[in-house]
Amino acid sequence: MKEFLIIFPDQNIEIKAYLMSEKAPITCDGFWEAIKNPIEILGQHAMYTGREISTQLPESLCDKGLLDNPTSENLTCFPLPGELLFMFMSKYSFEGNPFPIYDIGIFYGRNARTFFPMGWLPGNLFARVANEHEQYKLLEIGQYINCYGQQKVIFKRVEK
Repeated sequence: MKEFLIIFPDQNIEIKAYLMSEKAPITCDGFWEAIKNPIEILGQHAMYTGREISTQLPESLCDKGLLDNPTSENLTCFPLPGELLFMFMSKYSFEGNPFPIYDIGIFYGRNARTFFPMGWLPGNLFARVANEHEQYKLLEIGQYINCYGQQKVIFKRVEK
């Protein structure tokens, strides 16, 4: 089982998660390739989906790989706490934005849903936080981001 860390360096929080390769193999392979070197991006609280930390992978890591216009795998519109979804939106599809969006949604609380101004957008459920203790840390940082705004996020492979 492939594991990775979701690190919030400014809050000194590390959360271990694992890939669900048996349920979303192409998305998992694409994400694993994207984080072959640790990547630092910004995470912000989602506007439409509920208790979610939204992160966007850089286009340069995704546009030539498996995450560009991906296969639909293990779709859901109702993620549970501790689940990670990958959602792709092509150029101009979200409010005329001329750039593709490669979104990793990190869901930290109940009653989340992937409903946007243009309607329902199912996401590829590809990873889960490792255990209940990790989910508690995720809840803590999700509430912090909701109150205080965006934070640095690092995705990093756990090498065994």
